[in-house]
Amino acid sequence: MSFKRKTTSTASTPSTPLLSTGLPSLDDILGGGLPLSCSLVFTAPDVHSAYGELVQRYFVAQGVAAGQRVCFVGNDARAGGGGDAEARRDGEEKITIAWRYEQMKPFQTTVAASKAATADACRTFDLTTRIPPNVVAEARIVEVAVDAAPGSTTRVLERLGEMLADAQGGPIRICIPALGSPGWGDLNAQDILRFLHGLRALLRRHPHGCASVSLPPEWSGDSVAAGWHEKLGWVADGAITMAAFTGNPALAATFPGHHGLLRIHTLPAPTTLVPASDRFSTLRGTGTGGENNLGFKCTRKRLVFETVHLDVEGGVGERRTSAPPTTTVAVQAPASRSVGAAVEVEIEGVPPGRARASEEKEHEAGWIPERCVRLLIECNLI
Repeated sequence: MSFKRKTTSTASTPSTPLLSTGLPSLDDILGGGLPLSCSLVFTAPDVHSAYGELVQRYFVAQGVAAGQRVCFVGNDARAGGGGDAEARRDGEEKITIAWRYEQMKPFQTTVAASKAATADACRTFDLTTRIPPNVVAEARIVEVAVDAAPGSTTRVLERLGEMLADAQGGPIRICIPALGSPGWGDLNAQDILRFLHGLRALLRRHPHGCASVSLPPEWSGDSVAAGWHEKLGWVADGAITMAAFTGNPALAATFPGHHGLLRIHTLPAPTTLVPASDRFSTLRGTGTGGENNLGFKCTRKRLVFETVHLDVEGGVGERRTSAPPTTTVAVQAPASRSVGAAVEVEIEGVPPGRARASEEKEHEAGWIPERCVRLLIECNLI
């Protein structure tokens, strides 16, 4: 019998048209990208960060770089919705290392950007730079305004339906950041679920569009409603939570190289019962279900989703200079037995003086012989 490790299939690809999210690692988790006619919801419970909106900026920047139509639901789309990102030339940041390590394959915890020459291939973006103003001015961005009056979600869905019905040719990216924020008015949980369900139905009627939605921190925690994230997975095609470590110092110390964990609630599967991610994702283990060991980190220049591994025992900062003290207790076999070997019992972490004092105290108590008898029986000496 032979065993063969299951790896990502390169010969076959998902049949549903996909759009890149601007993040190669997120594309891998989704099975190649966000399928058309599908919606994806991001929740980020941390109130001190904006990881959900950062993912939205990547989504918009990828659409601008690919020359696709982008529909931004909100205000001041061209001022803040395009994202602080700019395409970086390949090989711009080459690190010089020792010659003997030059040919070694680096340890991979994420996936690299695609080298495909297609129009929607995932670009490489740099968070330290901004999109040039002339590129933003020429971008095909449509803004759908949001107001705080009652019925705001219904009006937005009507406006999106009109835009999708009038669109001709090419895919449309719909970006909805901070759904449920004060700019949307006084919404409740039912309003948000109803809006996401209506958006999903709208995309099914117009399969040339896809939507990326993020919820603000106040609508991202488990305390919103019972089974909140499960409900989000039912009314949307995909639901992912980015749980940062800022509120839990213990996790931040356990995973010093990451900023949070990634929790997958559901993944898009528009035409099949099984998500394409189960077959094509490298980070999730191609069918083995690696949702429990995924995390993210945001460096100065990029956001990365990758696998999370525990450090060596004791942490990377611990330095052991000597072995712990040990105590050796010799037990001699009886003369009547033919076994002449001695048994040495080592007690780690106990100083020799304390161990001897403990043995003497136990001997005075009168129950040390019984323990010695059990030890000799276990060693087959009597």
